[in-house]
Amino acid sequence: RELAQLALDGDGPASVATLVRNARTIASVTRDRLSADVWRLVDAPLPKRASDDAESTLARAIDLQERFSALAGLAAENMGRTAGWRFHDMGRRMERALWACRMVRLFGGKDASADDLSTLLDLCDSQISYRARYLVGLALEPVRDLVTLDPYNPRSIAYQVDRISTHLKALPALHDDGMDEPHVSLFHRIEAVIRTAGAESLDGQVMLGLENMLSELSNAISARFFLQGNEGFRMSRMTLA
Repeated sequence: RELAQLALDGDGPASVATLVRNARTIASVTRDRLSADVWRLVDAPLPKRASDDAESTLARAIDLQERFSALAGLAAENMGRTAGWRFHDMGRRMERALWACRMVRLFGGKDASADDLSTLLDLCDSQISYRARYLVGLALEPVRDLVTLDPYNPRSIAYQVDRISTHLKALPALHDDGMDEPHVSLFHRIEAVIRTAGAESLDGQVMLGLENMLSELSNAISARFFLQGNEGFRMSRMTLA
C-alpha cells in the first residue's frame, strides 16, 4: 500500500504526480498547438485520494490508466507525422523498451517462478499473446522471447527497436561523409544485441547492459537534435557574440 501511494503521490522524479506536473508544464508552453481534448486531459487534476485502502488506490490507478490511454490514442490518431511526432514516438518507444528491460531483470531471471513469469507477461501486456502462441504452461525462455525478441509483439523490446530504427533513418544527418553519427553507432550496438541474442542468454547482466545503452541513446539523441544551453549554441555554430 505504501509503495503504491509513493508511486502515485510521491515527490520522486518517476512518481505519477511528478510526471503529470512535468507534462502539464511542457504542454502549457505549446498550448496553442494542442487540441482542446488533449489539453483537457493534460490539465485535469489527479484523482483525489478518498482513503488509503487497496480498493481506493486501485480505483485511482484505473482512472489514471484510462486518462493516459486516451492521450496515447489522441496522439496516435490525430498527431501530424512531422519530425516532432517522430521524436514523440521515439521517446515512447525508448521508455517502453527501458521498462521491459527492467521488468525482465526483476521477473525473468533464471530462478523465476510461474508467478514471476505471469507478472512479467501482465506488465508487458503480453498475457493473451503468450496463451495464443503457446499451448503449454509458462516457461522461462518462451516468456523472455515474447517480451524481448519477438518482432511481431508490439510490446517487445525488438519491436521498439525496429520503430526507433525507422525514425532515425528518417531524420537528417549532420554530415554527408557516410560515417555514422554517435547516436547512430550506439543504436547499431543495441540493434546487434537484439538481433544476435537468444532467449536463454538474456540474464540480468545482459538486460542491464541493454538498459544502459538505451539510456545513453536517449541522451545522445537529445544532444544531437536539441540545443543544450551554451554548449548547444556552440555545437550548432550559433552564438550571440
